[in-house]
Amino acid sequence: MALPSDVERVLRLYPEDCQPTSVEPLVDHDGFSGAKIWRVASPRGPLCLRKWPQTHPSPPRLEFIHALLWHVDQEGFHRVAVPLETHHHHGYVRHAGHLWELAPWLPGKADFRQNPSPARLRNALIALAEFHQAARSFPLPETGPSKSPGICERLERLQALVSTGAAEIGQAIRNEPWPEAAERARRLLALFSLAAARVDRELKAIAGIAVSLQPCIRDVWHAHVLFEGDEVRGLVDFGSLRPENVAADVARLLGSLAGDDLSAWQQGLRAYQTVRLLSEDELRLASAFDHSTVLMGGIQWLEWLYVQRREFANRAAVLARLDEFLARLAHLADTLK
Repeated sequence: MALPSDVERVLRLYPEDCQPTSVEPLVDHDGFSGAKIWRVASPRGPLCLRKWPQTHPSPPRLEFIHALLWHVDQEGFHRVAVPLETHHHHGYVRHAGHLWELAPWLPGKADFRQNPSPARLRNALIALAEFHQAARSFPLPETGPSKSPGICERLERLQALVSTGAAEIGQAIRNEPWPEAAERARRLLALFSLAAARVDRELKAIAGIAVSLQPCIRDVWHAHVLFEGDEVRGLVDFGSLRPENVAADVARLLGSLAGDDLSAWQQGLRAYQTVRLLSEDELRLASAFDHSTVLMGGIQWLEWLYVQRREFANRAAVLARLDEFLARLAHLADTLK
């Protein structure tokens, strides 16, 4: 079996029962994060080899992520892939300018969009709440109530966009050779201008409120929740993990699974609160997180595409993401009429 040389060198550093009988690249990975993933068949069972992008995470951040995954597993939440140790008892490998990790391959598929159901939505929110409960006891350098870092950052980001950022993106669109994206971009910017003031007021009203912080995933959406039938078998991709209020995760997941369906939002919130209650302030935070994601999520994509000139292998997936933001931003803007 011929392996890519980098993959072979990294896998050699792991125990004998992790050595591959076959290696398969995950060709349908969306590629948005910049990570590369391989499915490794081994005597230990199926494993997941991940090559992190050069830009993130740093070694200290990856060590924080691994410590949290180990912690929640020890606390009884076993639906995460705890990285395996090398021969030298390291949780990751540095090779060719990248960080690499090897972990068990979790069962299930991230197929909520193909097979949505109320039961799946409820179980996803319950699983998230159980993860939060397990992560709650993880020690952080700072304790006690604090402002939400994410809300404060979003307020600052929005004010920068209103000041100059949106205009710069609009200027950059004029030289774009990708017309199907450019039309979407112009519509996103027009809708942004309609809804920005409302979201700015909402963020300002909530930014000063002190809430509890704990490790949160911050990028938990339908592509990162694995199902078998209606049951959640795993949560994956913790590259954005950091201290935050749980409302950020609740909003991210419900925004992905329920969109603008208020009934589905209520079902998800009720399911989450069978495990962990949300305060009134946290419910307000969840709303502010969702609205600001709807407002600025598409704009972030425009900045990547037009200002930073990032390249994405899967253009169809990028257009689908822009269409999702367009639909939700149009709904948000429509509520202002």
